[in-house]
Amino acid sequence: MGIVETQAIVLQTYKLADADKIVLCMTEKAGLVRGVARGARRLKSKFGASLEPFTLIQLTFFEKETRELVTIRSTEIVKSYFEAAGNAQAFEGLVYLLELVKEFALPHQADERLFKMLRACVDFLAQNPSETNAISAYSELWTLKLTGFLPEFKSCGTCGIPLDDSYREQRFISHEGVLWCQACSTGGAQTLGGETYRLLSSTRRSGPDVWAQKYSVAGEESRRVVSETARRLVRRALEREPRAVKNSRAHV
Repeated sequence: MGIVETQAIVLQTYKLADADKIVLCMTEKAGLVRGVARGARRLKSKFGASLEPFTLIQLTFFEKETRELVTIRSTEIVKSYFEAAGNAQAFEGLVYLLELVKEFALPHQADERLFKMLRACVDFLAQNPSETNAISAYSELWTLKLTGFLPEFKSCGTCGIPLDDSYREQRFISHEGVLWCQACSTGGAQTLGGETYRLLSSTRRSGPDVWAQKYSVAGEESRRVVSETARRLVRRALEREPRAVKNSRAHV
């Protein structure tokens, strides 16, 4: 406990009293952190515009063991996405990214990989707002992977036979995201074409820019199945619909 210095992305702010704010951040060193920024709503606040959602900041806060809320001491803008937030398409995608992390990240538990995934996706989406659908699916799959909810896509979930590119028969996927070979598939399983399989399995090896390119050149059916699978697995992990559901995902 004590003073912590870390990079962070501002997820959300709330009004507190007359001049203060409660700020929710995803941090690199301390996971999900909720803190009080005293005087942040004053015109001449020392925090300036650094506490706007989507902003990447250098954050210093004081943490006390007996308190859930930390005290925010200082912030410095590393990168602002103010202009991207003014684009309706980018804004929609950015909001979903932040909501997704809020749903899965654990308070005060460092998750550097989840932070880096969020930072990379925010940065890419801010520059490429037309890739909102691709980045939404990508961030869902990566968040599921990093939090232990993504099923294994390398082999059949029943018999264990490898399902990589050397596999020549049809692959199937269950509603729970379990992959099956043709011999082990059961009723109700969805056929998973080769292109769709490669798109799903390549998430683990690709950054958002590379994966978004693969997604954009894939066929419409492949994009639909990947997006629906990612969203279905998120619903299953949360046992409900995520709070910020983007209606545009229904029209991939």
